[in-house]
Amino acid sequence: MACVALANTPLDCAVEATLVDAGNGLPADLERIGDRAKGAVLLVNIGLVAGTEGSVNLHRSEKASLAQKAGAVAIVFVNQVEGHVLLTGTASIDGKLISVPAACIATEDGVDIRAQLADRQYVTARLEMHNTSDRVVARNIIAELRGTEHPEEVIIVGGHLDSWDLATGATDNGLGSFSILDLARVMASMPFRPQRTVRFVLFMGEEQGLLGSRDLVSSYTLSGEIQKIRCMINLDMSGNPQGFGVAGPGNWHDLVTGLCQEIRSLDSASFKGRTSSDVWLHSDHQPFLLAGVPVLYPLSDLGKHVYGCYHSNCDDIQLVEPKAMTNNVRFVGALMIALSAANELPEHFTPENLKTRLIDAGLEGPLRIGGDWPWN
Repeated sequence: MACVALANTPLDCAVEATLVDAGNGLPADLERIGDRAKGAVLLVNIGLVAGTEGSVNLHRSEKASLAQKAGAVAIVFVNQVEGHVLLTGTASIDGKLISVPAACIATEDGVDIRAQLADRQYVTARLEMHNTSDRVVARNIIAELRGTEHPEEVIIVGGHLDSWDLATGATDNGLGSFSILDLARVMASMPFRPQRTVRFVLFMGEEQGLLGSRDLVSSYTLSGEIQKIRCMINLDMSGNPQGFGVAGPGNWHDLVTGLCQEIRSLDSASFKGRTSSDVWLHSDHQPFLLAGVPVLYPLSDLGKHVYGCYHSNCDDIQLVEPKAMTNNVRFVGALMIALSAANELPEHFTPENLKTRLIDAGLEGPLRIGGDWPWN
């Protein structure tokens, strides 16, 4: 059966044990199977399949952590994309090798296995893998245009440069990283300079657990620079934005809503001016958010054919639409220039406001699983 190992899994191992269907691999699923998880190979959906009302999916690394705590000896993730598409990605929350093997199979094979489970009392699974793991040096790439009036106030636009070896990374995250390069090129060619400093960052190690952005935020926190970062705009698989999401306190949402309407006046056919207050995790904005920095992100819909190739061997250049990239630079650039020229920008989150926002977004559980919850 075709499968691919997830990253940060054991180097050499062979496991044979009873296979147990753990559904979506959420806490409720593990509670349902109880002690049957101990010593078993768990079959877990990567996506959320037939979830109960109000249920929120978890990242594969969080599901792997829960499975290990439940006593599983291996995890077989089922991809939810049709066409025998295999998915890779890290199975580790902290970048260290996890103690049990974890691999991904195609949705069609998952269906076949579940049919076997329905027909018989026991199904045995054998999972063998031989991986390599090594330490490498990776560096964030940083450039900036210094502000003319408020150079001490910094607007960051960033996205990750790294991708998985199973894919070429054209959409994840060639779309974002190339857009950042083009934003820098266009803004540097303008006959004027932004009033606030604009800093362009290409992060490394995002796919292994936000390593580059965590390191940069840690450095900024130690130096006090974090207080000068007025907001962070994250471009991760973004293209043809129809508006912007806002995770910021106070008047941030109102400010961005107004700016979106100004941008819409430039091209109402291509830009709808939508806004959202949704907060999410597992991209390079997360360390900034947890440090209290307001984060913004384009509201993009690249289509099922693109998102189905996430972390897969079909993530290739033919998925990239030039117009989507052009609009990415046009509308994100317009937002950055408008933010740079604003009379003043709202403040950072206070710790209490941030805590409330994260709890309201249902993110306390995932952050606790990952060891990133900032409070006791």
